[in-house]
Amino acid sequence: MRVRNHTNPFNITQRFDPKWLAHLPPDQPLDVEIGFGRGVFLRYWAAKHLLHKVIGIEVRKQMVDILQSRVDDQLLPQLQLLHGNGLFFLQDCVPDNRLDRLFIFHPDPWFKKRHQKRRVVTDQYSQLLFQKLKPTGKLYVSTDVDLLWQDMCQTLTVAGFKALPQDDFWQTHYNTHWHEFSITDNRTLFFQTFQK
Repeated sequence: MRVRNHTNPFNITQRFDPKWLAHLPPDQPLDVEIGFGRGVFLRYWAAKHLLHKVIGIEVRKQMVDILQSRVDDQLLPQLQLLHGNGLFFLQDCVPDNRLDRLFIFHPDPWFKKRHQKRRVVTDQYSQLLFQKLKPTGKLYVSTDVDLLWQDMCQTLTVAGFKALPQDDFWQTHYNTHWHEFSITDNRTLFFQTFQK
């Protein structure tokens, strides 16, 4: 099955039911990955954190369907996959100060100036990310595109995020499909954990 590499998130217009997370116990950790791609990290993280509610959101419906069959085989009932715009999900379903962890790995850089409004980390949406994370919540971001990295760091800093100086997450837990490409292509990997 051929899957498109790029999907304009503004073409995804469906919204989410605001009561979607209403059943979730307030003390259950909530972790969300926006743009999970092939789901390498998402499946690993869910298997390691069986008591967390883990949600993956992807704009490419085919990727959701492909990963769903793999998740069903792994029996990970606390992992839920959604097709749609991850930022809509945060707006519609996640109360403020509720997210424990938010993962954004190798987002589409949308190089053309007129397309940069489609990026996941923009001035507008970084405020939303800040709002939805708990005061102790963490945002994990990675890319191998230098210009995108500089832009994301500046945008998140302006939004109020603080970069954590050390986090062993990147040595012990981080692994994605795109990360493997970065290594193969000998690209520099940029990564950082941010907190409110």
